[in-house]
Amino acid sequence: MGLTFIIPMTGLMVDVGVLYVVRARLQSSVDGAALAAARALNLGQTTASQATSAKQNAVNWFYSNFPTGNWTTSGTQMSASDVLVFDDASNPQLRNVTVSGRTVAPTFFMKWFGANAVTVLASGNASRRDVVVMMILDRSGSMNNVGACDDMRLAAKLFTGQFAAGRDRIGLVSFSDNVYTHTAPTTNFQSVLGYSNGFGSGSGAIDNITCQGGTSTAQAISVAYNELYRANLPGALNVLMFETDGLPNTLTMNFWDSAANVAGIKSTSNCTDNNGKKKSAGGFNTLASLPSWTDGATLPSGSYFPNPPAGIIGAIASDDPGGQNKFFHLMEYWTTSTSNNFNSTDYIGNGTGETNDALGCSFKTTQYVGSFPDLAWFPTADIWGNSLYPASNPYQSVIMDGSHISSATWANYRDAVLNATDNSAYRARTNGTIPAYFFGVGLGGTATNPPDFVLLQRMANDPGGDDFNSPARYAACTSGTGCINYANQPQGTFIYSTSPSSLNQAFLALSSQILRLSR
Repeated sequence: MGLTFIIPMTGLMVDVGVLYVVRARLQSSVDGAALAAARALNLGQTTASQATSAKQNAVNWFYSNFPTGNWTTSGTQMSASDVLVFDDASNPQLRNVTVSGRTVAPTFFMKWFGANAVTVLASGNASRRDVVVMMILDRSGSMNNVGACDDMRLAAKLFTGQFAAGRDRIGLVSFSDNVYTHTAPTTNFQSVLGYSNGFGSGSGAIDNITCQGGTSTAQAISVAYNELYRANLPGALNVLMFETDGLPNTLTMNFWDSAANVAGIKSTSNCTDNNGKKKSAGGFNTLASLPSWTDGATLPSGSYFPNPPAGIIGAIASDDPGGQNKFFHLMEYWTTSTSNNFNSTDYIGNGTGETNDALGCSFKTTQYVGSFPDLAWFPTADIWGNSLYPASNPYQSVIMDGSHISSATWANYRDAVLNATDNSAYRARTNGTIPAYFFGVGLGGTATNPPDFVLLQRMANDPGGDDFNSPARYAACTSGTGCINYANQPQGTFIYSTSPSSLNQAFLALSSQILRLSR
């Protein structure tokens, strides 16, 4: 009599166990299909073709993991019509994917109770944020060594091909001594920038980059971040994608201290102001008397950074360690150059007779000097507000001259430039409205001074070590002298490419990291 109850109960447990396994396998398959669909949303040149790719990818993934007859099931159904791709109602920069599947599981003992089969249902969903990327490409003179400029252009074009045209946005800034904005983030980036992907290749702004000059890194990052801010898409994944083969060595600064109403001109300088007076004769003591060392410019509407106050603005370039360890000329621009080429007319006082020559100044004809004979100090921040000596966690220690940065030595300026560059990335990551992820590629094999690993780890806020090279070229941030990581800020990735031939792989690795974050 007991077996009358024991056998059905045992059979029921077996059937329930089978149904549980089938349900788990079905759920896992639709979840994977949803993720595969989200990954495929960057395939295609239009949003419609991207949705088609996503649906087909979901179907392929599902049946690869839940083939017909799996666990003796039948009537399995999952087709493109069971995949929905739609924009999120509250965030237009978010695309959702919902996948539904069903199958029929047989019973073995429940047949005794008239239940020959059970229909099992499952659904899964995933999402993908649109990506807004500002590429920041180094076109300094050393990038011409061993053909690195060509390799960089090819890698950058391949990088653009990994993203979804019509949805994602990519823009471009390139820099040497000057900074040039090729384009703000645009959904039409394939035709604007040029691209290389499975759908073909084209030419664009990337192909027009020429490499010559120094390394104005901090300004380039600020200019690029300004374009992310102006795009104003807080619901998207905002990214600064950076590449360099050397060390930052140029800052654009204002040599008028408006708080103290004093100009950073030495009393022994032969520079003259608008009234023809030297500092020793009472010159440079009012805004009206200050000479215009730059052509001036106005930032576009919607900018994050305010236009710099009136003053004496110029960009100072310095040598790299191991060279002459001295300064170059002072240069005459402050925001962006009118072209992506660099030439001698960017220098103040180059003898071509432009109207903004700094009359009487030694730097009109002096190059490679240990200290500027005309400049009394450097300000504590560049014109973008990047601190040359941050109050907390500065990368390098800097010698002060009262309330200013000492201009006495080249080494002090070099350390101040490193601080300002680090601070430019920090400010982009911590902006409350548009916090940006920072991804960086450091390139070796071109310059005598390769990129600073710790600086780039700090800028990317990357806690990890070198997973790209074997053997590893640098340790995790916790082991690096001077490295610091902020767990509450966007954490990006730094990759070191030992040679130009590895740039394609490095750029693709970062594009994969970015797309992973977008899901």
